[in-house]
Amino acid sequence: MSMPTSDPPFPPGLPALSWAGLLLDQLPEALFVLNPQHQVLFWNRACARLTGLSAEEVTQTDRHREAFSSERLPTLADLLLDRQIERLPDLYPHAVSTRFSADNVRIDHWCSFRSGERRYLATQATLLCDPSGTILAAVQTHRDRTAPRFSEEKLAESEARLAAILGSSMDALLSFRRDLRLELFNRAAERLFGVDRANALGRRADSFLSPQSRRLFARFLALCQPEPGADAVWIPEGLHGLRESGEEFPLEATLTASRVGENPLFTLSIRDVGALRQAQHAILRLRLEKDYLHERLRQEEDFGEFLTDSPNVRELLREVEQVAPTDTTVLLQGETGTGKELMARAIHQRSRRSESILVSVNCAALPSALIESELFGHEKGAFTGAVQERKGRFELADQGTLFLDEIGELPLSTQAKLLRVLQGGEFERVGGSRTLRADVRLVAATNRCLEQDVQAGRFRADLFYRIHVFPVQIPALRERPRDIPLLANFFLRRFASKLGKPAITFAPGIMDRLLSYPWPGNVRELQNVIERAVILSRSPLVNVDFLTGSAPTAPTLLAPLPHRLQEIEQRQILEALKQCRWRIAGPRGAAARLGLHPNTLRFRMKKFGLFAPDTTPK
Repeated sequence: MSMPTSDPPFPPGLPALSWAGLLLDQLPEALFVLNPQHQVLFWNRACARLTGLSAEEVTQTDRHREAFSSERLPTLADLLLDRQIERLPDLYPHAVSTRFSADNVRIDHWCSFRSGERRYLATQATLLCDPSGTILAAVQTHRDRTAPRFSEEKLAESEARLAAILGSSMDALLSFRRDLRLELFNRAAERLFGVDRANALGRRADSFLSPQSRRLFARFLALCQPEPGADAVWIPEGLHGLRESGEEFPLEATLTASRVGENPLFTLSIRDVGALRQAQHAILRLRLEKDYLHERLRQEEDFGEFLTDSPNVRELLREVEQVAPTDTTVLLQGETGTGKELMARAIHQRSRRSESILVSVNCAALPSALIESELFGHEKGAFTGAVQERKGRFELADQGTLFLDEIGELPLSTQAKLLRVLQGGEFERVGGSRTLRADVRLVAATNRCLEQDVQAGRFRADLFYRIHVFPVQIPALRERPRDIPLLANFFLRRFASKLGKPAITFAPGIMDRLLSYPWPGNVRELQNVIERAVILSRSPLVNVDFLTGSAPTAPTLLAPLPHRLQEIEQRQILEALKQCRWRIAGPRGAAARLGLHPNTLRFRMKKFGLFAPDTTPK
């Protein structure tokens, strides 16, 4: 077989390398050779593929520079030929790695070609000299490392992301092999144990556990297997950590194992249970304080004015507690100032609708022409001034409670629409034809006698029977004189604290005056009187010397007051006896209901001439 004999265009003094030229042309790496005049002597196929210039285009020229740089920068081979290797940092400032000597240089760098494509190349150039040191040529090779470079960058990005995740973890993370030597120690671990990462890596993982916990930890480690699908080992309690300062603390941990290479990699996630328990205790304490303060506030706002020592009021509050969880309509009856709105709020807050809204409407404070719009809403243009659609109180109170105060003041036309809502939950806005629905629990209140209004035709009988499901008669303050001292002292403490006068009390004789006054304005009047007295007080002793001026009819009422009090007491005893079927003693007797000793009740019955219907007086 004949061999090729054509010689490559090497300069004189180099051996004829016809076989070498063929081999260099088949190399996967781009390669070219320059003579001392910087002309291309050899340009292999890989170099042509990389640069887009064929060997015929560049041979015996210096076009190799434009092939590798749009700025025609000198190549590494050029720098070696001119003995100007010191220019390398200026010409290639973005080279990633650089290694060079007098006759050899290598750099890794990004290179932009004429096509605009960028490739990451590992470039190396070497001088060829004869034995006397005369430069014969320079050889430069290029290895394309674009794909590995991208992989390295993605790996570095992934490692940086993983480091950020591990570093931001709230739990301390420790990774180690079978020999327990630490390979990972995140920032949370640094804070937890009080030692920096550099000093922790290489130490045994169990060195951060108390001596008593190391044997137990070894048992848990034996249970953790690096098998696919194996569960993590949870260590809820029993271990104690050891800080660099020597302090021990309780911890809970999770131990996982994974197969990385030939040996398993264990990861221990640690949380300081001591700090967690302190936080839980603090949260529990704050929650208890919140509940306590909420209960105190609820008591003051809901039943604050219903502080009572009267049996009839206690019975009333028990009834309210029973009806509140239901959806039954409640009718609150009583004089002005007895606390009907306060009672309505208490009913709502003790109902299953307490998480929803309580909407209050004072029917006596609204003009008759606007009451329907207020309750049911109106459409835009329904009447003059209705410039936009408006929801009524029934829509606002959906799923909640609607309190209609002074319901006896409603016009008859509105009463009919109200009855429809209560019966079917349906209504229309004023000026609208669309039927709306609302799920509302109604609590109504009045200071009028609705039975008389029904007889007089001022109140619809069907509506009366609809709202009279559960009537609650709130007694006037004069009907529970035992509550006056209790309420007076309560209001005194409230306003004294509010006005910054905590160390005050009633002057001697004031309580007798409060007990002898009829209180036509009920609890509201008592509250206002005490507030005014606290404001005007200039000493620790509070005087109430203006009761006669608070009600013009007071002088007339004061004279027969003892007789009126006796009448009230007689009526209460008689009512209690009738409710208990004239039983005096025992837990269900009238004496227990009135809070009296049975002998005291018998004495007062005899005093008032009260006897059972089947009993003949002696």
